[in-house]
Amino acid sequence: MLKGKNVLITGAGKRIGKFLALALAKDGANIILHYRSSEKEAEEVLNTVLEKGVNAVKIKADLEKTVEVKRLIEESIKNFGRVDILINNASIYYPTPLSEVTESDIDRFYNIHVKAPFILSKELGQIMYKNKWGRIINIADYSALRPYKNFTPYSISKGAMLTMTRAFAKEFAPYVLVNAVLPGPIIPAEGIEDLETPLEKTILKKWGGEIEVYKAVKYLIQTDFTTGAFLPVEGGRLIC
Repeated sequence: MLKGKNVLITGAGKRIGKFLALALAKDGANIILHYRSSEKEAEEVLNTVLEKGVNAVKIKADLEKTVEVKRLIEESIKNFGRVDILINNASIYYPTPLSEVTESDIDRFYNIHVKAPFILSKELGQIMYKNKWGRIINIADYSALRPYKNFTPYSISKGAMLTMTRAFAKEFAPYVLVNAVLPGPIIPAEGIEDLETPLEKTILKKWGGEIEVYKAVKYLIQTDFTTGAFLPVEGGRLIC
């Protein structure tokens, strides 16, 4: 199923995106590594992926700029001929107390979590549809269903990503399956020192690790009968 497939992963230089790139390459997929500022990290991921005997390329693009999103699409097609699987993983995450939220904050979350994935899904999804096979997987967040205080613009933008998932699932059926993964406490945020507090409202009382997101992604690639679905990978936070 994965061998020889061309996979575009946004935000593939670090964290979950990096793990997905390495794991999918190990399974035989060719990888298009998108990054914005993590060039050193993306180069390291690229070299490791190439060692696995698959094709790979890294492409720099600022997802806040439409012209660069379209260039990412063009360069992906130029390098690989087609994209079979799109994983909208790139994300930004920082606290925004409601009294301090600016229009710039709203625009940033919208551009990265909604606008860029929309353009990528629309353009690449149409090609997948013509090819009569494709997968689009959006890495959302459990907070899209259960928002938490001081992260309102983030949670709203991830909620929009869920609506987009179901809308595109209808648009591209029956050939392109479109689903979302809802991670919870997978790995600690960069710079976090308190590793226990984030687990207080997690039933399983542990960090999941990137492999849990990969398991969900792999299922959504391999399935032929799941679309428009939201797959929680959050240790039970949604039922706390």
